[in-house]
Amino acid sequence: MTHPPFAALKFPLLLVLAALLLAGAGLWWGGGEAAHAAAELKAQQGALDAARRKLDSSRQQQQLIASHLGAYRALVARGFVGAEDRLAWIEAAQLANRDADLYGLDYRLAPRSAALPALADGLPLGQTVMTLTMPVLVETDLPRFLAALKARAPGVFRVQGCRLTKREDLALAAASRPTLQAECELLWFTVAAADRGQNA
Repeated sequence: MTHPPFAALKFPLLLVLAALLLAGAGLWWGGGEAAHAAAELKAQQGALDAARRKLDSSRQQQQLIASHLGAYRALVARGFVGAEDRLAWIEAAQLANRDADLYGLDYRLAPRSAALPALADGLPLGQTVMTLTMPVLVETDLPRFLAALKARAPGVFRVQGCRLTKREDLALAAASRPTLQAECELLWFTVAAADRGQNA
């Protein structure tokens, strides 16, 4: 019985063993690269999904802005958005007094302050108190004045309250002279424009 020539097969066996080791290392390296590539692909897909969501959100915001732009511009033109227009408020009150055929008025404007959070609904809503004092002949003069002011108002306001009192200094005045005095407190509302603080 003859023995295989191990000495002659030694080199080819070493080559086969080296080839197997290289193949195993290649498979191990390839598996690691595949896992790395899969993780990279997953991260890229996540980034792509996030970019798509951001794009969809941006498109929805653009549509929302486009659909409300006209109303926003109308509010800006009316004086509700932006800086206070105190002179326009005073002029409107004086013209309303004239339109209602009344007898003049005095006014006081307080500094602008933040409106109640329930009214603001997250907006930078401010309010300015205007106190009006005017003589009136009869009680119905007051609603006529307020209606005239509403027609002329260059902004958004609310009547906080009014009080009628008898003028003591005119106890013996003629019947055509106003013997009552009205005092009304109005709240003028404004929304600060973007990147602007509230005006005092």
